[in-house]
Order: sequence, then C-alpha cells, then structure tokens
Amino acid sequence: MRLMAIIGSPRRGGNTDVLADKVIEGYLSKTTAEVVKIFVTEKKIGYCTGCLSCTFPPPGTKTCIIRDDMDDLLAQLTSADAFIFGTPNHMRTVSAPLLTFLSRMLPLMQFLPDMDAEGRIIGGGFTSSLKGKKAAMVISQGDPIFSSALVHAVLERNLIDFGIRRVGDVISSGNMLPGDAAKKQHDLEKAFQLGVALYTTAGMY
Repeated sequence: MRLMAIIGSPRRGGNTDVLADKVIEGYLSKTTAEVVKIFVTEKKIGYCTGCLSCTFPPPGTKTCIIRDDMDDLLAQLTSADAFIFGTPNHMRTVSAPLLTFLSRMLPLMQFLPDMDAEGRIIGGGFTSSLKGKKAAMVISQGDPIFSSALVHAVLERNLIDFGIRRVGDVISSGNMLPGDAAKKQHDLEKAFQLGVALYTTAGMY
C-alpha cells in the first residue's frame, strides 16, 4: 500500500501539515503502508500553459511539454493507492501552489470523444489513470467560521474529474497562528478518524 499526501501549504509544521499528519496516523493505525508526503512549494512546478497537447487531439501525448518535477510526481500519483490533499484557505479557495499542481495533473486524464458520422468531435467525457482511488481532504483556515465553500468545491470537483472517491474531509477553523490546529482535540480526532476511513472505505469502482 502507498499513501501520498500532497500539501499545498508553504509551512512545514503548519496547521495543514499537522492535520494531514493526523490523517496519516489514522491510516497507519489500520495498515502498514509506504507514506510519501509532498510539499508542493518545495517542488519545481511550472504553470500549465493550457496547450492541452497532453490530451488533444485524443488521445494526446499523455506528456506535458514542461519538463520539471511534475514528471516524477505524476508517476508517484499513478503508483499511489490513496491520497491526502491538504490546503489552507487562501483568498477563499485552495492555495495557489496546489491549484498549479492540480492543473498539471492533466496528463493523467484521457478525453473520450463522441464523434459524428463525419468524424467530428461533438462531445465526450474523460477518464483517468487515477480512477477508482481514494482521497481525504484537509482544509485549514484562520476565520473562526468556515468562510468559503469554494475551497472545498475546487478540491472535490477535481477529485470527481479524476475519478477519485472523496471519503471525507476535515475542516479546521480559527487557526490564526501556525500550529493552532495542534491544540484542537476535536479536529485532531476527526482527522485521525478520517485516516481510518481512508483505509477502510471501499474504492469507487
């Protein structure tokens, strides 16, 4: 088993990291697994240019034109069994580094076109090499009340697009200072139980 945690926070030991570690602890309470934790800000990941050559025209090259650390990270995503996606609530959405990471995951998708009698693309859908895997979502913010459904929706919608089952989430609020989440026993326990569920919940397909 291989668990991959993708941390969109720039702070090691920060609130997102603390909560993600608790999810990992819960997961490892049920199984022995290799754990890989990636801090997106510590990787060289360029912005997606939107050229779509990795997917269009179908089946695309399945390779990004940008050569950087994402090459290795895509391979690690493919080999993982389960994921943790963690982000602080920045400007009411996911952190900019995590959004860049998500956009660069596009080579893992494949467009399945619907064609008319003349061979023109008239619609279609997507599949993904990550289809059927599982993920937990971790969100931390400073506001005392959860202040943006957008941060949750961006993460959840991307998981759906990649065919990844969201088994649950932990949202920790009122974390104004790094490490505040470590003082919130309720959030830590929820994160631990989320890790348990990440292992015990069946895959999507």
